[in-house]
Amino acid sequence: MKIIVFFLWLATVPRCFAQTDTNVIGTGTWSEVVVDSKGYGLRGRLLVYDDHVRESENHARVYLELQHVFRDFWGFPMEFHFDLSHTNELHFELHDAHGQPMASTGIAIVGMLPPPYRVVLPCDSTLRFRADSCNLGPGSRPDDLEILTFPVCWMLPPGSTNSYFLSATFTPPKDSPSSPDNHVWQGTLRLPAVKIQVGKP
Repeated sequence: MKIIVFFLWLATVPRCFAQTDTNVIGTGTWSEVVVDSKGYGLRGRLLVYDDHVRESENHARVYLELQHVFRDFWGFPMEFHFDLSHTNELHFELHDAHGQPMASTGIAIVGMLPPPYRVVLPCDSTLRFRADSCNLGPGSRPDDLEILTFPVCWMLPPGSTNSYFLSATFTPPKDSPSSPDNHVWQGTLRLPAVKIQVGKP
C-alpha cells in the first residue's frame, strides 16, 4: 500500500510544479501598501502563466498574490472572503499597448464556478491563489490564449507580437462572516498591470 501511495504522489509532482514554477508569461509589480482604519497593511500583485497542464486547454492561469505587511505590531491574521462570481470584489481589465481596452469574446462555458472560500493571511506572510475561472472554458482547445476572468473572456492570438496589460482592483466585502480571532481588512487594492506577450519578440 505504501508503494502505491508513493507512486500516486510521484505522479502528481510534475503537475504541481507546472502550476506555479513554469510557463510564466508575466509577473506584475507589487501595489502600494494600503492601510485600513485599524492600521493593517496589505499589498498585492498579479502573475500570469500559460497552461500546458491540460492538453485540451490553452487557458492562462492568473494568480493573485497578497502580502500581510508587518507594521510595527504583531497583529491578528487578516481574513478575506473570496467569491469569483462577485465581480465587484476582483475586477479585471485588459488593455493593449496603446492603453485601449480590449474587446471581450463570447465563449461556450463548460463547468461550474469554484465555490466561495475564505483566505487567511498570518501577520508578515504572503499567499498566492488562483484568481481566474480555472474550471470554466470551451470544450475544445482554442488556438488563442484564453484569459477567462468571470464573466469576461479575452482571446489573444498566438502569432501576435503585441503586448497586452492585465490589471485589476481587489475590494473584499466588509460584511462577510469571519472568525473573532481574525481581522477583516477593508479597503481597495489597485493591482498594477502585468505585461502579457503572447508571441515571441
